[in-house]
Amino acid sequence: MGRKKKELFKVVVPNSLLHLIGLVDDNEASNYKLAHFISILTHHIYSNYPNGGYYLKKPITSVYLGKLYNKRYLSEIITPLKQDGIIEVNDSYSTDLGFCKEYGFNKDIIQEVIDEKFTEVSITKNTLIYRIKDWQRETLSRHIKKYRFIESEADMLLHLNINKDVLEQLYQQRITDIRESDDKKKLAISNSTWHKEDILLLTEAKDLLDARVRYIKGRVYHPFVNCPREYRKAVVDDEGQPFVEVDLRSFQAVFLCKVIAVALKHKLITFKVGKKAVASDKLIEQIIPLLDEPINVLEEGVYPSDFRAFVSAVFFDDIYEDANPENISQNAYIQVGDEVYLTHSSARVSGSKTLVGEARDQAKRQFFKDIFFNYYNKENYGVKGQLSISSEYLENFAKTYYTVYEFCRICASQSKEKKKSRDLALLLQQTESKFFHELLLAAIKELEPFNYFVVHDAIYIPKKHRLAVIKACNNLSVKFFGVMPEFR
Repeated sequence: MGRKKKELFKVVVPNSLLHLIGLVDDNEASNYKLAHFISILTHHIYSNYPNGGYYLKKPITSVYLGKLYNKRYLSEIITPLKQDGIIEVNDSYSTDLGFCKEYGFNKDIIQEVIDEKFTEVSITKNTLIYRIKDWQRETLSRHIKKYRFIESEADMLLHLNINKDVLEQLYQQRITDIRESDDKKKLAISNSTWHKEDILLLTEAKDLLDARVRYIKGRVYHPFVNCPREYRKAVVDDEGQPFVEVDLRSFQAVFLCKVIAVALKHKLITFKVGKKAVASDKLIEQIIPLLDEPINVLEEGVYPSDFRAFVSAVFFDDIYEDANPENISQNAYIQVGDEVYLTHSSARVSGSKTLVGEARDQAKRQFFKDIFFNYYNKENYGVKGQLSISSEYLENFAKTYYTVYEFCRICASQSKEKKKSRDLALLLQQTESKFFHELLLAAIKELEPFNYFVVHDAIYIPKKHRLAVIKACNNLSVKFFGVMPEFR
């Protein structure tokens, strides 16, 4: 009998830590457990960079560590790395709240990864490799049982027609663009290469696990989600033509309208003249089971007029232009906190598209920073006991769209997370998944069969099915929102 071929599991380790993992022939790690743990933290940095999440610590459960490395993982892996100052550990955790310990490299090693000073090494220990794959299969199985659409999407990914030549051309062009760009992002070339390799692995996939579909905190992830946008053009139809994208315009604001409407209709949040809004405890948790319910976000007599004005700007106009600092300052005319705002005036003509390009992108970024993802610390806790408002822009927004302002503020006040905007962000992600992964894909099954894949707020499909899919989106929107946003 021939000798069994070694199975290789590739991981990435910062160069300054290579001496810890005991490299032997062909870059194999003899301290395979340590190599794998280090690679988890390394991957956390390069997969999130340059977005802000790269510097945050990585939550890792004790169950996961014990399953992969045995019960001695603390003394064999964590403690030595912590004592040497290589990693930092957030030791606070809560079983009741579902918080686990968090791990991260020190600042020097984080910068080392960003500077691409790392090496790909191999783990050949079958025991660990099998444990990793067993954990992945168990996780996928749990997700499929809870979210039935994951199995269908994984199967669909395995049957996509990926043109390898086109993918290589797109990859080479991206590398050229990165090298010629004045704005040279670190890790850009490495990430571009890894994403290409992830997509190519789909062409060799043998079962659902190989599709690498994951459901994390309300969102579905797979190789086409995190890859450069242009790589998706490598997926082609039966005639060799690239898939087209159908996406939802201003999707986060659209789903924000949905969750606020649910809260208002079920009186989970109420308003009284001259006072702050009053909300039920665990507001977000109470909204989630009600998301399936058909609703009309513009129903008169149910919602305040300022909220309906916000909905109109989101669904029929451009909310980022309507609510940009210059326009919102002209809309505002009542002092925050004095009363409920049931009126709305606008200095701009509805539908006028004067904010374009970088100016609109800047307005959008400020909208998310000051409204969606504001921690609302000054509004909820104050400075030295004195409540205040974070910015003039937020104040003007609150005077115009008080209902939306209060909802975002309350979600932040009830959050137990360090990042107070996180719970609302996750709620919007869950609502997005409900619409695109559960409800829309069920509607598409009624159409002529074809392959597709979903990336957050967009679905990629053969071009000849575009109009039918948009019609399905519109029909579903009437049930889910009561009105139709713009699909394009």
